[in-house]
Amino acid sequence: SHLVDELSKDRDNNITILDNFHRGSASNIRNHVKNKKIKIINNDIRDYNSFKKIGDIGCIYHLAAQSNVAGACFEPDYALSSNVNGTYNILKYASKNKIKRFIFASSREVYGNPKYLPVNEKHPLNPINIYGATKACSEMLCNTFSKLYGLKITILRIANVYGPRDKDRVVPIFMENAKNSKDLELFGGKQVLDFIWIGDVIKSFIDISKNDRYIGETINIGTGVGTSIETLAKSIIKLTNSKSRIIYKKPRNFDVEKFIAKSDKIKLKTMKLADGLKKMISLD
Repeated sequence: SHLVDELSKDRDNNITILDNFHRGSASNIRNHVKNKKIKIINNDIRDYNSFKKIGDIGCIYHLAAQSNVAGACFEPDYALSSNVNGTYNILKYASKNKIKRFIFASSREVYGNPKYLPVNEKHPLNPINIYGATKACSEMLCNTFSKLYGLKITILRIANVYGPRDKDRVVPIFMENAKNSKDLELFGGKQVLDFIWIGDVIKSFIDISKNDRYIGETINIGTGVGTSIETLAKSIIKLTNSKSRIIYKKPRNFDVEKFIAKSDKIKLKTMKLADGLKKMISLD
């Protein structure tokens, strides 16, 4: 929905949205329903017939997925069919219709627990959960279609995105609980992650799609700054003036212990986490 918001600012853009709204909400794009330059297809990428309704397009931004780590672990069949089979369908459609640009949203989860920090794009892939494994599979499909059919693909390995309209991930869960003075549950709490503001991610998507030098590249999208989950929880409690307590639980085996992104391929101006959290609170 944030990508649609940004793309729609250019009145020359015709936009088609294909979504089954499994995680996303139709209310997030309600401002675009009456826009004649935007077509909304409520369907599923796992059904190849869905793509018949798309029409003539020049660029695909492929963000469709079971994009929640815990959700993918609890619903592995759905994650595999959506993230891998769905990606195959989109790539097949793109190759048959000679799509000019293809931007694939992958994840830092493909690295698993890294051997070194910060993590650059040359780090070996070693996912430790179903979500990361499906993204790694999809990356291989992208690279294969690029070699076989000449698709102009860019793979973006995105760090932990946060911002308004999200749900079922650590930042929105902590925010919601803190506002209601509910306990914040930390599964370990010592994990260190790289949190990046949604607006910075969207800007990178659009900039990269317009620049031919990124064709065929795999690029980390992160801030280069690590924050522990414990620090995140304490910051949110302080910013919301909450009476919430922090409850420590055993670490989960599908959570990556540490990740900080490094990218030598693109320079990003990113918002500081503290400023992003304040912005989320002000927008609520």
